[in-house]
Amino acid sequence: MKILKKNLKRGRVSVAVENLDDLWHLSRIIDSGDSVGSRTTRKIKATEKETSRKTMFLEISVDAVEFKDQNLRISGRTMEEREDVPGGSHHTLTLGVGSNAVIIKEWRQYQLKRLQQASRAQAKTLVLVLDREEAVFALLKSQGYKVLAQMKGKVPKKGVETVASNFYRELADKLVDYAGQHRTAAVIVASPAFWKEELLEEIKDEELRKKIVLAACSSVGLNALEEILRRPELKEALKQQRAAEESTLVESLLAEIAKDGLAAYGKKDVADAISAGNAKSFLITDGFISKSRQAAEHLIKDAEAVKAGISIVNSENEAGRKLDSLGGIAVLLRYKAYR
Repeated sequence: MKILKKNLKRGRVSVAVENLDDLWHLSRIIDSGDSVGSRTTRKIKATEKETSRKTMFLEISVDAVEFKDQNLRISGRTMEEREDVPGGSHHTLTLGVGSNAVIIKEWRQYQLKRLQQASRAQAKTLVLVLDREEAVFALLKSQGYKVLAQMKGKVPKKGVETVASNFYRELADKLVDYAGQHRTAAVIVASPAFWKEELLEEIKDEELRKKIVLAACSSVGLNALEEILRRPELKEALKQQRAAEESTLVESLLAEIAKDGLAAYGKKDVADAISAGNAKSFLITDGFISKSRQAAEHLIKDAEAVKAGISIVNSENEAGRKLDSLGGIAVLLRYKAYR
C-alpha cells in the first residue's frame, strides 16, 4: 500500500491500493461511521428514457465494509450533493488493485501502525508458473513481483505429452530451496492444463504441500505472472499466508499455557501483565475489538506504552477461533510472575 497524503489533524489519509493484501488491511481499518472517498461510476438519468454512466469522486459515510471477489465494497450514504447525486443517497464504493481512496476517521494508534506495516510489507508469496518445457519462479512483492529464475526442460519427442520426470524433479527441488530461502508462507503453482498437478506429485515435503495453492493460467512466462496477479487464487494464497503467521503466534501462546510458562490470558490477567510492563507480545482478535472496542483500544494503548508487540488475529481463522476461546486476548510474558 502506498500512503499518498496524511493529515492527522483533520483525520485524513490518502492511500493507493497496490495489491489484494492492501484491500484486506483496509477492510480491518475502515469502521462504520468513517468517511471514505474514491472515484466511482454512477448512473445518471439524462432523460426520462435514457441514462448514462459518469465517473466522479464521491465521499460516503460508511455503513458496511465487505472484502469479496478481489474487491473491497464500502457501502454507505453520500456526504453531500454532487453532480446530480443527492446528498444522503445510498451508494457503494468498490476498491480494487490500482484504486485510490481517502479515509477520514478518528485514527487509533494500532490502526496507524497497521497502515504503516502495510505500506512497508513485502508479501512472502512464491510463484511457480510451468508447462512441459518451461518454468518461471517469482517472489510476489508489495509492488508487483521479482523473477527469481527461468528454467527450460527437454522438449518431449513429437507425439509424447509428458514432461521428462527429471524436469519435474528439478523444479520440485528448486521450489523447496526457494521456499526455505525466502521463508515463504504461501506458494502458488500455476500452469495451463494439468502440468501443475503432475508437479505436485513430485513434492514430498508435507509442510510445503500445505502451503501450495494451485492456479490456472493461459500461458507461461512473464505474461503469466501478470495474469496470476489478477487471479482469485492469489487472494487465497495471501489469506493462507496470514493464517500461517497467525497460527505460529497462537501455537506459541498455547505451548506456553500448556506448560504454565510465559503466557497469560483473560481480561484481568492480561491487563495486570500489561500494567506491570510484563507483556512481550499482545495478541487480540478482531472479533474482540468489534465487540469491545473501548476496552480493546485501552488495552492496545497500554500495550504500546510498554513497547509490547501487538498482533491482531483474524477471528475467522482457526488461530483466531482458538484465541477467542480464551477470551480473545492474551499476552506472551517477558518473565514468569510468581504469586
